[in-house]
Amino acid sequence: MEVKKIKHPLKNLSLKWSFVLYVTFFIIIALLISLLLSGLFSKLQNDIYKYYDELYQDELARQGDLVVDGEVVQKGAIRFYTESLHNKFSDHDLRLYNLYGAMSILIVPIVSMICVLLAGVLFYQRKLKKPLTLLDSASARIAGGDLGFTVAYESSNEFGRLAASFETMRKSLYETNREMWRMMEGRRRLNTAFAHDLRTPLTVLRGYCDFLLKYVPDGKIDNDKAISTLSTMNVYLKRLEGYTYTMSSLQKLDEIQLSPKQVSFYDLCGELKDIADMLTEGKQLIFNGNGDALLHIDMAAVSQVCENLFSNGVRYGESELRVSCSVTDDILSVCVSDDGPGFTPEALKNAAEPYFRDEKDISNAAHFGIGLYICRLLCEKHGGWLTIENAAGGKVTAGFASLPDSK
Repeated sequence: MEVKKIKHPLKNLSLKWSFVLYVTFFIIIALLISLLLSGLFSKLQNDIYKYYDELYQDELARQGDLVVDGEVVQKGAIRFYTESLHNKFSDHDLRLYNLYGAMSILIVPIVSMICVLLAGVLFYQRKLKKPLTLLDSASARIAGGDLGFTVAYESSNEFGRLAASFETMRKSLYETNREMWRMMEGRRRLNTAFAHDLRTPLTVLRGYCDFLLKYVPDGKIDNDKAISTLSTMNVYLKRLEGYTYTMSSLQKLDEIQLSPKQVSFYDLCGELKDIADMLTEGKQLIFNGNGDALLHIDMAAVSQVCENLFSNGVRYGESELRVSCSVTDDILSVCVSDDGPGFTPEALKNAAEPYFRDEKDISNAAHFGIGLYICRLLCEKHGGWLTIENAAGGKVTAGFASLPDSK
């Protein structure tokens, strides 16, 4: 059985009213203590007076009659002292008597001041110390770049709202930093893959260049051999140009601004079918479109993704290309599958990574392994996704979210 915590209503009081409550409570305590101590000091003072009064009343006290209009109303009703009783006090008792008298007067402001100080200390300990420590620690961790924590303070007062604002700021910074880290990591991996793929053609070109420099000056090779070597070098130079162009294209993807426009699902399917018809190259095309909706999409981005997926399906399929389009909850899904061998286990994990090439693609100098990577980037930029799987051949599904119209 789960035991629920009962929240104390005073815990959610504002700081202003909490402070008023603390001060009021301690003022009442101060008044009660002051009354008790003032009464105590007055009693102690009276005890000293009574002691000396009983001791010296026969010596100093005199009886007097109460006289009204010259007539004695009550005989012996008045007692007076011929000398101040204080003169008979010992030095020690006189000091105590004066001290008790002063304390009975001063005890009220003294106790009140102490209680107000205690109220302030207790208010700080109970209401300020924990949230201030929490926010100070959170500020230090955020300033140090540590965002993997949670700012939580169980109260709805000013500090509770401030802690909630801190948590919102931390989450925002965390998401921003994570996205920045993801982009930097993606850029790093892209550069690493690019540098790795450049190594081979550069090594080959260096080898052929050294070969020509060594043998051409001495006439040790004939023209046919030199021309053949130069032709091979030209192939690798074109490959390097292709690498440079694709790298430039990838960098420009980060700068692309989508321009979604309203388009009907019917018209979209018509355009995609026309693109697929042009790319099937005699293979059978099976095209299905299920849905009836108005979408807000960037047609250029969708077309670029679909063209790449259609081309891959034609390249790896045996005899047919299957395309299925659908709309669910303003999400456009385009599924492209073929009847080829499908993706290898390694390709299922890495096919959408930059410069990934399977074994069957390594010999193809025109294939740089960035097609699915570009598709993934465009889908994510469009608020969607790209999934890769095997289903009686290769199967890739691209999702695009319907976006607001660009102004």
